[in-house]
Amino acid sequence: MNIELKPVNTPEEIGLLCRLAKEAWEQAYSELLGLKQVEYMVEKFLSPPAVREQMDKEGYIYYMIYGEGEPGGFTGFAPGYGGRDELFLSKLYLLPHMKGTGAARAAFKLIEHEARSRSLSRIRLTVNKGNTHAKEVYEHWGFETVESTVTDIGGGFVMDDYVMERRVRNA
Repeated sequence: MNIELKPVNTPEEIGLLCRLAKEAWEQAYSELLGLKQVEYMVEKFLSPPAVREQMDKEGYIYYMIYGEGEPGGFTGFAPGYGGRDELFLSKLYLLPHMKGTGAARAAFKLIEHEARSRSLSRIRLTVNKGNTHAKEVYEHWGFETVESTVTDIGGGFVMDDYVMERRVRNA
């Protein structure tokens, strides 16, 4: 499959990303977290105003992932997040038809390149403790669990995650 990653910048691109995020999150998390928490988190973290604010104020970079010209996923990350020597991989989601196509691998190559080009020493991410498949994928890519966190995100909800990290490999 022909995989392309394209930067997200315009209001139209952000709108597309947010529509795809809603679909991806409902498929990935409705059973695990419940639809109410999924809807709350999508509105809080992946609505157009939230994405724009992350880009403008927190240095987030978003890419849409296309397979054969059709949108099928996205990634979002923040190099140097919080002034740290790391790239924070906040989001990497694929729709079901994109899994197993090499799209995640292509996204990860881009993410690692972004970290390396900024001389950052590690990539850090959080993964829901119940999302065993994602955790296994990250472990396959060399990530290790470094801590366990429970974060209150408001609305009566928490994020119950593992924090994982991986050293950036030199080119």
